[in-house]
Amino acid sequence: MAEAAPSIVGYGAGGHAVSLIDALRSSGRFAVAGLVDDDPAREGETLLGVPIETGPGALKGFHVAGVAHAFVGIGGVVNRATRRTARERLQGLGFTLPPIVHATAWVSPDARLGAGVQVLAQAVVNAGAVVADGAIVNTGAIVEHDCVVGSGAHLGPRAVVGGATQLGDDVHVGMGAVVIEGVRVGAGAFIAAGAVVVRDVAPGARVQGVPAG
Repeated sequence: MAEAAPSIVGYGAGGHAVSLIDALRSSGRFAVAGLVDDDPAREGETLLGVPIETGPGALKGFHVAGVAHAFVGIGGVVNRATRRTARERLQGLGFTLPPIVHATAWVSPDARLGAGVQVLAQAVVNAGAVVADGAIVNTGAIVEHDCVVGSGAHLGPRAVVGGATQLGDDVHVGMGAVVIEGVRVGAGAFIAAGAVVVRDVAPGARVQGVPAG
């Protein structure tokens, strides 16, 4: 008899959680035991058949019940510290945050994924890349060889970062944006959807357009 998949709980029950439930089910590595949301109005709802709980003790309750693994189900928010705070809360309660990789994604055996990294459907992480804790490589995004993607960074759907690119912590690369080879993007920078970045971006800067500036 096959061994049952270990249980995992999600913190956050919005649209991003839908993608993560799908990714988890596609891989079969974990069974989603439930979702916890801070909005009390969500109590008793379900998301793709997964029950939602609320309340200050809900997360701890899952851990006490033996659920050892968790994921952050909060997507690309304006305040990117929100995801980091959620990740720290889960770790503080004793949960392990495993990388989540959709079955249709490709992650090179020579790439490294940190705790809580999320690689969604048809995304690619190539050889030598390092994707740090809590980063999102969203649907169809590409992280080329030898890239460094900082903690909490978010690559939107179909975003592409070229070889040896370095993205700082909490960088946001918008949907369909391109960062060419070897560019450095400072921590907290925001790259708008569809932008083409051809030169280094300062920490905290917001850039858009083709070429981005």
